[in-house]
Amino acid sequence: MDSAMSAIDLFCGAGGLSEGLQRAGYDVRWAVDHDESAVETYRENHGDHVLQADIRDTDPAVDGPDIAPGELDLVAAGPPCPSFSTIGRSKLGSLDDRSLDEDDRNTLYLDFLRYVDHFQPRAFVMENVSGMLTDMVTVESDTVQESLPVGPKQETEGSPVGEEIPITEIILEEMDSIGYSANWMKVDSADFGVPQHRERLFFIGRREGRDLPDLKRWQTHREPVEREKDQPMDVRSELKDRGGPTQETLDTVDSDPLPDFERDPESRQPYLTVADAILDLPPISPDGEMPPNQATEYTLPPVSTYQEWVRNIPEDEDWDDLPLRNHAARWHNHLDLSIYKLLGHGVGWNIGQVSTELQPYRDDVFSDKYKKQNPARPASTILAHIQKDGHMFIHPTEARSLSPREAARLQSFRDTYWFPESRTPAYRLIGNAVPPRLGEAVGVAIRETILDN
Repeated sequence: MDSAMSAIDLFCGAGGLSEGLQRAGYDVRWAVDHDESAVETYRENHGDHVLQADIRDTDPAVDGPDIAPGELDLVAAGPPCPSFSTIGRSKLGSLDDRSLDEDDRNTLYLDFLRYVDHFQPRAFVMENVSGMLTDMVTVESDTVQESLPVGPKQETEGSPVGEEIPITEIILEEMDSIGYSANWMKVDSADFGVPQHRERLFFIGRREGRDLPDLKRWQTHREPVEREKDQPMDVRSELKDRGGPTQETLDTVDSDPLPDFERDPESRQPYLTVADAILDLPPISPDGEMPPNQATEYTLPPVSTYQEWVRNIPEDEDWDDLPLRNHAARWHNHLDLSIYKLLGHGVGWNIGQVSTELQPYRDDVFSDKYKKQNPARPASTILAHIQKDGHMFIHPTEARSLSPREAARLQSFRDTYWFPESRTPAYRLIGNAVPPRLGEAVGVAIRETILDN
């Protein structure tokens, strides 16, 4: 891939953003994360160019890739969600005297900017939760004191001491202080062919020029119109008028049936749904009798276009020759299973709304809730909380929570993407990941707006 654009991935996790960038034509040459399971997963899927380390302990000139400053095309990152409180801008921006024992998620993004400042890439992208838009900080001084190890101090124009200002404004100022034009955009993954509503914030910056991509121009999907809402699954066209799917019909299918990312496409498809994503997978059950607790092979061919895409069937293999991984049911008690059956599609109960007779938890301690996924709609946001229990992610037709493979499909990871067999780390890695298809869309938009010009 010598002609591919070069990129590095900070806080890489399981590699969802790297997967998307590679599909968009990038050569991801280096990655870093502190989590052992994440690094193992990344290495299995992408190779040995990943470093397991606390990024705060690393020096980009020593520990980073062998790329000269100014030669890198893209620095990408998804730092842990910040948790800002009332804090001075000088304290927020300082990289000095930070203890590894502190919960400093609110400053880890500065390590991303430290790498940007060292490598001087042509562009960068930083992903985070959309809730950052409501985070405010209180100005406790008139200037940003040493917002980065290098770079000029910035005057706090129009923000007197004691005034609350958005944290996004501070981040953009710090990006500007190291020479980058930047802005943020909020997007929903469902608009880009991910069968899940997942709002995320992307900061995109460029070293030269001012034009930044409007990610909405690369959307491939949309809210369905009324007549489309009665079609929970986008059945592949070659199967609609035949007696059933055969290997012959599968052999005629385009190997990548989802739409490519193009600027301002002539039309957009209806949102992909839970049914599109997972209803071809074999039934499994928590008790492990019939159906079994785990399925390791497919019993049906792909029915929807998304199912065909997500299986990633090699041209020289049949669908029923491929192994199925990570499709195992977690254990549930009988009370939870009974409540799961009571819920209609798309229906959710907060724990405290369940009657005392059905109450499995103290509602003054647990703020959990039950939510059965609607097969005719995109899934609700897959969270890392799924590692603790599956109440918010109940299968639409089976009395159980989602398997790791089903959660991965709803995140747009293909079935060939390796995750640990142990469910707890697999759930956590999947829930924390950037959906690869969303990462691909962002990568294409940056390439066409910034890097190709």
